[in-house]
Amino acid sequence: MRLLTTVLFCLGSAVLFAAGPQQLRPVSVGMRFEALSYVLDEEIPVQLWVRNNTASTLTLGKGSLPAGVLDVYRVGDPQKRSLSLDRGGCLPRPLQLKPGEERTFRVDLSKAADVSSEGKYFVTFGVVVRDTRYETEIKVLEIVPGSLISEGVQIFAGKGYQQRNFKLVRWPRDHVDRIFLRIEDTPSGVVFPTVMLGAYLPLSKPRMNIAPSGEITILHRATPEYYVRNVFWSLEEEFVRRSTQNLLDPATADTARLNGMKADLEEVIDKNDRLKESLRLR
Repeated sequence: MRLLTTVLFCLGSAVLFAAGPQQLRPVSVGMRFEALSYVLDEEIPVQLWVRNNTASTLTLGKGSLPAGVLDVYRVGDPQKRSLSLDRGGCLPRPLQLKPGEERTFRVDLSKAADVSSEGKYFVTFGVVVRDTRYETEIKVLEIVPGSLISEGVQIFAGKGYQQRNFKLVRWPRDHVDRIFLRIEDTPSGVVFPTVMLGAYLPLSKPRMNIAPSGEITILHRATPEYYVRNVFWSLEEEFVRRSTQNLLDPATADTARLNGMKADLEEVIDKNDRLKESLRLR
């Protein structure tokens, strides 16, 4: 029995010695999206990070080489054609990292790659160190048109041929329905970034007012108690959000106020009941 134990111990030690300690890669890379589905023409923020795991300074993106690359291609494309727009890479270069240093970057994927059509896309992020590529796992990102709620058109004075088309669409995010504003000019085809207006509760249809001055006001219900009002300036060459306000619905204001007082009222009633009981026992 002792001989068998000794043999097994020696065999186990030999296997561990042969395997040796797992070698750490020279760099670690990461990529994180806030969501995995976005409405057409919406900004798509993605957080990227690179960590130097070596004991010496590491320089990425020397000469004409990119410091980091976002690879994007459509799901189902047999040729896997790259949709990346920045051939110089998505990170500043050259990128110098001290031993153990980690750098984080924020990139807008809608500007770094052509994701202007609805569909699903494969996305990875990677860097090259000593002719070896290190990259993240593949993420699948979906671009959707959203479900149409209502539409509106702005006509520019003296330029009847130029129109700005507004579409209010809905789409869930973080398990909550959201309302988005899509903006496109005709006939030029100029598209402005889609704007997320907030949570959306479809108890009533949103109202959109397009003033001749170019002021666009959109009012929608966000919760049973609150509306949200967004105001924009829509000018020929730009589209700017001026303000966002939460407005309490007058019809439910008293109910909300009473609900807030409910705990205090119950405490007062409970104290009165206890006082009556103590007096009765006397």
